[in-house]
Amino acid sequence: MKPIHERATNYGAVGATAHFDFSRFPPKGFEVIQRRARIGHGRPRYDAAVAALRTWKVQRLSGIEVDVVGSEEGTVYRPVGFDGTEATRAANIEPQQDFGPDGEPFLQPGDSIDQRVRVLGMQIHAPMRVIAIEDEESSHGVILGTLEGHPEAGEERFTIEIVEDETVFLHFRALVRDAKWWVRLGSPIARAMRRRYHDRYMDVLRSIDVR
Repeated sequence: MKPIHERATNYGAVGATAHFDFSRFPPKGFEVIQRRARIGHGRPRYDAAVAALRTWKVQRLSGIEVDVVGSEEGTVYRPVGFDGTEATRAANIEPQQDFGPDGEPFLQPGDSIDQRVRVLGMQIHAPMRVIAIEDEESSHGVILGTLEGHPEAGEERFTIEIVEDETVFLHFRALVRDAKWWVRLGSPIARAMRRRYHDRYMDVLRSIDVR
């Protein structure tokens, strides 16, 4: 199989979780997941949650091993988004290197990762790519898409939001279907694992250090 940074996504609706109405007409065979949780209060909590999201701490502190494959020097990437109801692609961008408060590099559109989880003593590889970053005044989002070789197919969108009274929320959206025969065979186990990790994401962001 190709190196991770050369692999394509293994689903067609790239960027779909950014659409405001994504849950009404999901791609055939895909499960829609939507979660929303209060994770704290105040701008420091918001900033800490964004930094955790952009440095893979959400996954790592949830028990997922992550190896990062950054965008190659000199490459460009076209993030996906939506303008109203129409799918769009932004202009080509060169990867920009920003860093979190601990000096860890922020993930960028086009970066790829090899996630590893253990199931019944076996190590499962689950490669993904950063599809887009959504940076607004009161919200910050990251969209991740599955790559060839992932046991599932689909997309995850994490959005940290701070509202008027400075309550901070995590909005989590996903479109997912089983991509491997052995995952389909153990579909109830796969669904239970997904729920477990989604709960962990919420717990991690509630407990992350605020400085």
